[in-house]
Amino acid sequence: MQIIKKVFLIILIFLGMLPGTAVAASGIEITPFGGFRFGGSFQDANTGDSIAMDEAGSYGLMLDFDTEPSKQIEIYLSRQSTKLSSGGAVTGNPKFDLTVDYYHIGGLLMLDGERTRPFISGTFGLTRMDPQGTDRTTEYYPSIALGGGAKIPLTDRLGLRFDARGIFTLVTNNSTVFCANSGCAIRVQGSGILQGELTAGLIFKF
Repeated sequence: MQIIKKVFLIILIFLGMLPGTAVAASGIEITPFGGFRFGGSFQDANTGDSIAMDEAGSYGLMLDFDTEPSKQIEIYLSRQSTKLSSGGAVTGNPKFDLTVDYYHIGGLLMLDGERTRPFISGTFGLTRMDPQGTDRTTEYYPSIALGGGAKIPLTDRLGLRFDARGIFTLVTNNSTVFCANSGCAIRVQGSGILQGELTAGLIFKF
C-alpha cells in the first residue's frame, strides 16, 4: 500500500505543476478495463534458462484529462496475476505466483475520425513485481509503454475503448532478483523485459 500511496503522490505533484489552463474543465474520462497480458521473461545468467511469466488476464484503470481537443494527460494503472516458471530443461528452477503492476503517467494523442477516434499513447513510470506466497523480495523497476487503439462513443457520457500496448521494463544486467534468506532466485542476463497487453474498457466521461 505504501508504494501505491507514493505513486499517487507523484501523480498529484505532476498535475499540480501544470499550468492552470493545461487540464481543461471540459473533460475527464475514467476507464476501468480488463484484458490479456503476454510475454515477459528473464534470462538466468547462472543456468542459461529462460524464466517466463505465464500469459494471464489483466485489469486496471485509466484516467484521462483533456488538455487540448486532441490531447490528453493519461494515468495508467494495471495489474496481472501470473506465474513465474522455468522454460528450460533443468529441474529445480524457481516457480511461484507473481503479481505484476504498472503505475504510469503520460499522454494520449487523438487522431482524426468521424465517430471512431483512433489514438496513440505513451506512458512511463514504475513496474512492481511481487512474489506471492514466499518470503522473496518485491522488485521495482522503471518502465515505458507505447501503444494505440480507438475510442467509440455510445452516448455523451459513455464510450468504449480498445487498446494494444507494448511495455518495456528496464532491468539491470547481472542483477539478482526475488531474493530471500535462502538466496536469490535469478541472476538476470540482459537489459529488460517486454510484455504486450490487449485491453477493452468502458469510458465514463465527466
